[in-house]
Amino acid sequence: MNELQIAETKGLVDVRVYQICECDAVAAYSLEEAKEWYKSLTGLEDSDLYPDDEVEIVSMSYRVYEDEGMDEMITVQEIVNSRWQGEPLLAFTSGM
Repeated sequence: MNELQIAETKGLVDVRVYQICECDAVAAYSLEEAKEWYKSLTGLEDSDLYPDDEVEIVSMSYRVYEDEGMDEMITVQEIVNSRWQGEPLLAFTSGM
């Protein structure tokens, strides 16, 4: 019996920004993807990150400073729109 297989296509509308630890927020399609990418980037372990039930999805309208000079603020949506290339990315950091 042939089964119909539907490929799921994701785009910018599916990206969420997860505050996975005190300092950093990662843009990704899922929390699992965000955490795995971040652990690979930083070498940290699950115990260094917020437990899944404490991770917050950051509002796309949340405003952060655009750069270290702290001159202008932009929204998380603007960051995702300008930097997203289909892979997780560090959306913003508090630099603690």
